[in-house]
Amino acid sequence: MTDDDPLVNSALDARFRAAHRALRELAPPKTVAVADDAYLPDIIEDLENLARVAQETAAAHVGPTFRWTGPQSTADPWASVILQVDLDSHFDDDPPDVSHVGEWENCALARAGSAYRSECDWDFSPGPAGIWLLFVAPYSSFGSSGQMHLSGTLAGFAILHDRDEDGEYESLAHLWTARAWRRRGVGTSLVRQARERFPVSRVENPATEGGRLLLEACASDLLEQST
Repeated sequence: MTDDDPLVNSALDARFRAAHRALRELAPPKTVAVADDAYLPDIIEDLENLARVAQETAAAHVGPTFRWTGPQSTADPWASVILQVDLDSHFDDDPPDVSHVGEWENCALARAGSAYRSECDWDFSPGPAGIWLLFVAPYSSFGSSGQMHLSGTLAGFAILHDRDEDGEYESLAHLWTARAWRRRGVGTSLVRQARERFPVSRVENPATEGGRLLLEACASDLLEQST
């Protein structure tokens, strides 16, 4: 290599390395990444992995971005909403077609589910099944009356299943709230909405300590029927 080699003396070298350092600061402590003084092509190649890890960090802390089409509240357009996503039959979506989330691996539900799995140390993330109730805080919208395209932060979810296949969603399988949204009533709102909309009669084990405390406060009878 010579002094005029673009990979050795790139005009963008300092900026690429600054971006790499910034993304490393958003990654968990044990994340594998190349060293700050690594060869520039290695730094650039590592950016994609660190950007993905940064998205995972954001999903766990504030929640991933969820986009949907539907009506917007006329009373308070930026009030939080609970959306109903039917991943079993797509018939019980509210609003309609909200369950069409595209490629599962890259969708907001999968990112939230992955954050939930990592924090609880489960073996697997929730998959595209059951009815998901999403607590979403809108932050952007455009369109015409009745057909708004909205974006919001998915702050929490509850997942219900019809385990005995009788057509009734009676089992609360998963409940999660992003870290920055805790102690704001997100989990309680999801549990209450689940019970208002469906004949929920039991909670599936295992439950985390935080989840158990929340249920003891807002739905203690469900814990007595847990499986």
